[in-house]
Amino acid sequence: MVSWGIRYAASLDGIITVLSGMSSLSQMEENLSFMRDFMPLTDEEQTVIRRAQDALNKGTSIPCTSCHYCVEGCPMSIPIPEIFAVANRQHKNEGFRQVREYNIATIGKGKASDCVQCGQCESACPQHLGIIDYLKQCAEHFEK
Repeated sequence: MVSWGIRYAASLDGIITVLSGMSSLSQMEENLSFMRDFMPLTDEEQTVIRRAQDALNKGTSIPCTSCHYCVEGCPMSIPIPEIFAVANRQHKNEGFRQVREYNIATIGKGKASDCVQCGQCESACPQHLGIIDYLKQCAEHFEK
């Protein structure tokens, strides 16, 4: 599926460079293998991606990629991606024990309600998420 992600990005209009995070020589070799003789995604592959996008867009999950850039400068040490992951799991599974998982994710760290709205997290977020508003929602939901 790695090839799909890179081939998808490389197939978009106006794209001249695709960057891929790699942590080993074998990953680099894999990426080079399908870019050496580049083939755009087939119509069938594009259809699968559109269906996946539609499914993801139907939910109200928080589109956090857990990069943790938002956490590094948080003055309240709030584990933002972990809190968002609990919220997303709860959204997909109604029987999920979200309050318990939320409490585990925040042990010894800040809770969503501890946010001082300094905005550091939002300026660091490569997804440009409204983190402060998401944290308010999580606080209301998990800290009743």
